[in-house]
Amino acid sequence: MSTSAHDRTPQQRWVRGGTWLAVAVVLLIVPTQFPQFRVEQFCSWMALAVAACGLNLLTGYNGQISVGHGALYGVGAYTTAILITKAGWPILPSAVAAAVVCFVVGVVIGLPALRIKGLYLALVTLAVATLFPLVIEQFPGLTGGGNGLAITSPRLYRGVVRDKPIVFESPTSALAGDQWKYYLFLAATVLCFLLTRNLVHSRMGRSLVAIRDNETAAEVSGVPVATVKILTFGISSALAGVGGAIFALNNARVNPSSFTIVVSIYLLVAVVTGGAASIVGPALGAVLFGVFTDVVSPSLPARLQPATPVILGVLLIVLMLTAPGGLVGIAQTFRSRLAARRLRSAGDGAAGAAPAA
Repeated sequence: MSTSAHDRTPQQRWVRGGTWLAVAVVLLIVPTQFPQFRVEQFCSWMALAVAACGLNLLTGYNGQISVGHGALYGVGAYTTAILITKAGWPILPSAVAAAVVCFVVGVVIGLPALRIKGLYLALVTLAVATLFPLVIEQFPGLTGGGNGLAITSPRLYRGVVRDKPIVFESPTSALAGDQWKYYLFLAATVLCFLLTRNLVHSRMGRSLVAIRDNETAAEVSGVPVATVKILTFGISSALAGVGGAIFALNNARVNPSSFTIVVSIYLLVAVVTGGAASIVGPALGAVLFGVFTDVVSPSLPARLQPATPVILGVLLIVLMLTAPGGLVGIAQTFRSRLAARRLRSAGDGAAGAAPAA
């Protein structure tokens, strides 16, 4: 079990604070130590982490199984792309609008969750994820159809206003465009995780866990089960929309092939490997998945490249057998064993001092 902030010793608080400080320093210096293509890959990891954070809120904390968050991820990406390209909206309002649209869509999808649960809910969300790319292709005038949609904005070029791909221009010459984009996305990602943390530790967060553990007991205790379920689905979808907006802005293009059912599986992989029902679990899972797909997989021999999905599947099976709680579970187990060892040492010291007295 994790230790609450009030139960930690001063030493544990110093260690925890030092750990987070080290993480913050690493995140801040990362874009200055890697080339542009790596920095853009890191931005894509952040998009996956935010969307996985939303899925974790729904599945890990509330117990509602969703296999359709890849579609919500795509809704956020396409909303951002359409508002910028077709309506001429600025970047920030477009991303906020994507979160709002995904919240509404999530509430609509979450309404059946009041009557169905478990595998049946998973099948409903699976159908949504499967149909999303097909629906996108039916509106080529708005979404670009199967060819996708480039995110452009009017810019003055040689005295003529033309639609050019969006760029993130740094306000200072000390930062390159990709570095400035990284810091903007990092701020959005940290904000999403902080909001999720505050929600989990609030009264609604306790209601989420109560519904997950025993829905009947939670309802008898006065928890508004229907309201909490719908709101959770909406907030989870809004986070997926923010992740989709980051993905779209990072690539400056959206394509229906980028939001297939495979994306939903990737989000589940990030949640499970990182550690469900934990705040930092989805971020760790997204980083682990990104390292495998963008760093490890390309470095494998050419004859093993087609087998990378199989290798990933085997690694996931091994991880789930050895550490069902994911990376966060491994860390919690290590801390528990360390604490137990300290207690045993303290007990042995007290037992040895008693006969001497």
